[in-house]
Amino acid sequence: MDFNSKSLSAQFDKAVSFISGSNLSDVDIQLKLYGFYKQALEGPCTQPKPPIYDLKGRKKWYAWSEMGAMTKEEAMTSYINLVTSINPNLETEKTGWVTVSTFANDEKPLPENEKTISDWVKDGDLNKIQTFIGDVNVNDCMGMAPIHWASDRGDLDILKLLVENHSADVNFQDNTGQTALHYAVSCGYEEICKYLISKGARINIQDEDGITALEMCTDEKLKSLLSIN
Repeated sequence: MDFNSKSLSAQFDKAVSFISGSNLSDVDIQLKLYGFYKQALEGPCTQPKPPIYDLKGRKKWYAWSEMGAMTKEEAMTSYINLVTSINPNLETEKTGWVTVSTFANDEKPLPENEKTISDWVKDGDLNKIQTFIGDVNVNDCMGMAPIHWASDRGDLDILKLLVENHSADVNFQDNTGQTALHYAVSCGYEEICKYLISKGARINIQDEDGITALEMCTDEKLKSLLSIN
């Protein structure tokens, strides 16, 4: 290991130590840090996606999987830079580590010309989604179609746009057999569930584990909503 690698690793360890001793409440940042951390230690995610009822496990899996082919060094630097953005005064509070510039483009945004409609859904970009021409009933590299991402995000406006303007199939299944209704139920999104059911979403479609959206529902109010339709 050369000097720069040793320095980066030491800075990463100190960043991890700082976060471990902090009270971080922002879930999105927690997930980003988790993704960078796992990528830095283990490289690209090769673990199977947790079952639909393991909501926390699935969110962590997505956070790691979305790192793609990012190198371990880039992941370490991204982690350091994110921790620094949380507390810009960190250098004076900890014993002198700073963000390295070796990989200054660590969390480089995906160029617009490389984004898919799934990326636009994740970004909440209604304008871009409106301009899309093509079939939205196609699973991406994560095994999900745009309608699954919209349901997972709880974005009713985008969901409506996909269904009503782009003919998204409300019963379209992801690579594990789950529908948008599975996602909405797992997240407890009542309004999303209501809308999907109003558009013909079926409650009895089984995923690859044989579980339907109705069967995975633990919220009694939501279960009643599903059962009467």
